[in-house]
Amino acid sequence: MNRQIAKWNARYAGREPGFDESPASLLPPAVDGVNPGRALDLACGTGRNAIWLARRGWRVDAVDGAETALDLLLAGAERAGCEDRVTAHAADLESEPPGFVIAREAYDLIVDCYFIHRPLFAAVRAGTRPGGLFVAALHLPAPAGGRGHRYVLQPGELEREVKAWRWDILHSTERAARPSAGDDLGVAEIIARRPTRQPGLRL
Repeated sequence: MNRQIAKWNARYAGREPGFDESPASLLPPAVDGVNPGRALDLACGTGRNAIWLARRGWRVDAVDGAETALDLLLAGAERAGCEDRVTAHAADLESEPPGFVIAREAYDLIVDCYFIHRPLFAAVRAGTRPGGLFVAALHLPAPAGGRGHRYVLQPGELEREVKAWRWDILHSTERAARPSAGDDLGVAEIIARRPTRQPGLRL
């Protein structure tokens, strides 16, 4: 088993059932006014984003390598009354071949919060339907002297990646780490929409 997955399995194993009702802060404004469709939550953990979306009518595929996290997610979805709209998938997203295959143009929304595996970017791009959204909040490196962390993007990398797709960027920002607030990693956020297909345009 992937060492990171083993770590997260152990971390979640001691938790009581229950779910955080607060989604990632950029998710509610990203989907405000959007008709619910099919969503994918990558590295979903215990499901704060997946459950929030499902309670609002989205059909969500929630993927994580930690089966203990998915057990908590499913228990939370049942208590929230939206278990019929959440499908959990236990998969190592870093494996080769991938443990979960993102089907082409399968999703109206793909969410990726704090999980970085660069080969997934191409799959996210291909898996989003024309007119669909990609919503991501990903870590940036700690300032000099901060703790080491290998799951980080470089400043400006996320926006450059999505700009290369020729998508419409609706929101893009980066926040530096705030060690005084206990936040020793920065964050890059993006909300982007895949353009609807036009004749002669290859995306």
